[in-house]
Amino acid sequence: MVDKYRSTMAIPEFKSINDETCGWVHTTSKAASFPRLEQDSQADWVIVGAGFTGIAAAYRIAELNPTDSIVLLDAEQAGKGASSRNSGYIVDITLNDGGSTLADEQTQLAKNKLNKAGLDLLRQRVEQYNIQCDWDESGKFHCAADSRNISKLKNFEGFLDRAGLEYRVWAKEKLSARLGTDFYQYAVQTKSGVLVNPAGLVNGLIENLPDSVQLYEHSPVIKIDDGKTTHLKTNNGSVTADRVIIAVNALMPQNGFKANRVFPLTLTASMTRQLSESEYDAIGRPEPWGVLSASSMGATVRLTNDRRILVRNTVEWWPGLSMDKNALAIRRERNYSGLRKRFPGLTNLEFEYSWSGNVCISRNSKPVFEQVNDNLFLAGCYNAGGIAMGSLFGKLIVDHALDQQSEELTKVLNQDKPSLIPPRPLLDIGLLTRLAINRHQGKSET
Repeated sequence: MVDKYRSTMAIPEFKSINDETCGWVHTTSKAASFPRLEQDSQADWVIVGAGFTGIAAAYRIAELNPTDSIVLLDAEQAGKGASSRNSGYIVDITLNDGGSTLADEQTQLAKNKLNKAGLDLLRQRVEQYNIQCDWDESGKFHCAADSRNISKLKNFEGFLDRAGLEYRVWAKEKLSARLGTDFYQYAVQTKSGVLVNPAGLVNGLIENLPDSVQLYEHSPVIKIDDGKTTHLKTNNGSVTADRVIIAVNALMPQNGFKANRVFPLTLTASMTRQLSESEYDAIGRPEPWGVLSASSMGATVRLTNDRRILVRNTVEWWPGLSMDKNALAIRRERNYSGLRKRFPGLTNLEFEYSWSGNVCISRNSKPVFEQVNDNLFLAGCYNAGGIAMGSLFGKLIVDHALDQQSEELTKVLNQDKPSLIPPRPLLDIGLLTRLAINRHQGKSET
């Protein structure tokens, strides 16, 4: 059951958390716009949250019950939250999950299978609708700049060997030529992950929503009354539905769900202007790539298809979720420090965009996936891996609601639940301390 869920629940006044400076949004095709909910209506389903999970749920309902009416609500512009504000990795396998004991490795392999199922689902949509999102199946590089972190990558190689997963090892000389920077000493490239422009991907999914879906933007839910049917009220309208899916991820606590189980972290990224021909020549004209650090607090870096460099090297406990311009400017300088370390010769290269975004984390790295009662379902908390997993969970939460059995659904239902977290201010103290320690340990990789 959802912790402290009430049949009638007022939700605090919504405050926008999405700045207008996300580079992915500005470097892909313009998104379609949709109306606010400004009337009282009824539907078979209401989905709250038009990100990857909510969108996938809408597609799945239309597949299984094509005559059902679906209302999809978003508090801001659809798809412009975490779904567009990440680093654009559709993750296959992660470095920092387990890998030290047999039980850890089995857990990691099970997660890999779920990630791949979500990735396959997205690939199918991209191909079906010819979605233009710079879909790139070259995989990702797990890199170490500090030689002390190479042992982590060696251990990762051992796990990949035992699991029979495809990978390639890169030593410094060839790695420097491949990436266009000599900052890194060693890398393990996994082959089944995908790089995308996430805003382009979510825009394409929204533009091709089934006809049975009515999407309303800028329509935050302010009250939920749950009984035989569920009534959701927004500022200017309402909708009554037989079933409701809550898919708001990092905003779960803000919306009254799982406040003692999950918490948001805020990340900041910056993206440069396009490299000039001479700048691109100077780094050896490499093909696009994505780098994840061997340190959990190290920098995530991308060279995009349109020759921009993205740097994300901040992770913070920021309870307000959104950052004002002054706070964002400070993080932009930290991003710029990471850029200079990697590309000291690109002296005139500046950032064109900087933005913040949120991920949802649980103490034991477990997701939220549950039926609250007969009418209400909840999915989220992907622990910084939300494109693939969020898409899969959107599909599976509908399967769960409609009693559609599958091996994937059984695996998800059998996962451990997020463990309890301490109340504030103990949570603040613990997170600030842990992040400070991790930041110090990962300083050489930022």
